[in-house]
Amino acid sequence: MLPIPDLPDLRVVPLDSLVLHEQMDERRAPPLVDALQADGVLRNPPIVHPISDRAERYVVLDGANRSTAFRMLGVPHILVQVVHAGNTSVQLETWNHVLSCLSAEDLEQALERYPDLTFIASDLERAAYNIATGASLAYLSLPDGRALEVVGETRPLGWRVQNLNALVDSYQALCRLSRTTARKAVGLEAVFPDVSGLIVFPRFEQEEVIKAASAGWLLPAGLTRFVISPRALRVNYPLEKLTSAQPLEAKRAELGAWLQARAEGRRVRFYAESTFLFDE
Repeated sequence: MLPIPDLPDLRVVPLDSLVLHEQMDERRAPPLVDALQADGVLRNPPIVHPISDRAERYVVLDGANRSTAFRMLGVPHILVQVVHAGNTSVQLETWNHVLSCLSAEDLEQALERYPDLTFIASDLERAAYNIATGASLAYLSLPDGRALEVVGETRPLGWRVQNLNALVDSYQALCRLSRTTARKAVGLEAVFPDVSGLIVFPRFEQEEVIKAASAGWLLPAGLTRFVISPRALRVNYPLEKLTSAQPLEAKRAELGAWLQARAEGRRVRFYAESTFLFDE
């Protein structure tokens, strides 16, 4: 069967071929297991990128919790959307962490457990420049306009990933954490009334994320934000087609026939405009 033109690259792959690029939030997978069992479908396939150093391995760019839920269910195969770094359809942004109910003094005290990390006084402009050049690991922006740089080894890549994990570990159990793309804490009170600080992270290159994942260096959860366009949503692929005892090639052929039928039945739509969904 010929591939349907212009559709996202949807494939059935072995679950054990997926490699995570970030730490897991263990609390999020169990509810997804319940939802998958209740719905009987995979609504939104994880986004993956092939690893070129070995056949049939993929880095999970988005969908780590869904992948983990499948593993908990013991499902041998999973439906994914395959994309390629460097392509204009894949953009990588960075989430920053809004800290609530934790003072700068408390955070500095928490960092004392990690001798490889330290705070130095700075200002927003200099702090932003230093994380961009790798001179600093991250910085803490305070609501009063002050900034503190988090200094630690940023090269080679493995050291940077290790120190970023230490930084996030130092505070994630001590405060409420929210994500934002803002890069300064001033003005965040309008959205986060009890904000005490904002941890701003360096921007990663897509190739760095792929390299780190390939080497087994997991980034902290909630740092990377991959923006994929076009993206396959609400696929609602029947879970029974993935849990069956059929071999992989049979499942791939079944997916091709299923996609063909959806397209011929005019059940596939493309929205070029930005879209808000109200039933997530």
